[in-house]
Amino acid sequence: MYKNGEAALDRIFELVAKCPKELQEKCFEVLLSGYVQIEAGGTKSQASAVQSQLSQQAQQQTPGTESQVPAAALPRFKNTAKRLGVGVEKLESLFDFTVDPFALHALTLPGKNSAEKTRQVALLAASRSHLAAGAWSGDWQEVKSLCVDYNCYDVANHAVNLKKGAGTTFKSVEAGKTIDLSTDGIQEAEKLLKALAEETAQ
Repeated sequence: MYKNGEAALDRIFELVAKCPKELQEKCFEVLLSGYVQIEAGGTKSQASAVQSQLSQQAQQQTPGTESQVPAAALPRFKNTAKRLGVGVEKLESLFDFTVDPFALHALTLPGKNSAEKTRQVALLAASRSHLAAGAWSGDWQEVKSLCVDYNCYDVANHAVNLKKGAGTTFKSVEAGKTIDLSTDGIQEAEKLLKALAEETAQ
């Protein structure tokens, strides 16, 4: 009995090391128990049960598709996706993670005119900021740059278009400063995120 005990233990420790830390103790117990049962003349069914358990653990350890979201932002992505009732991957699809900080992908913005689209851009910029750093506020220069990208930048009326949302969607709007969302603005931003995420998934 236990004629290959040392080699078996080495193999067990090797396998346990591959398990996530929180599962290592359980993994060690299962493997050692299986080894003892086999050495003690356990039945074939016991051996196959141990093999089945090991196979299941290996499958659980196999990582799925890795998220591109930075680790620091992933909890906010997961919480927001859950709150919106959309998959995290759908929310991810709205952003480009090949740049740092991550940016918005090209999207089709709702809105009848440049003024409406400008406010939608501000909502998206604030949403990106929230997902990246936890603050529902859009950077003035980022909003301006995105408006140019989305072809809704009105040189003469850019600030005016944003100020139309002051007191309702935005807490306040001052040229050159951050655009903070109000409670209503956050709800609008999340509604917009949900609609765009569902639209890109189709």
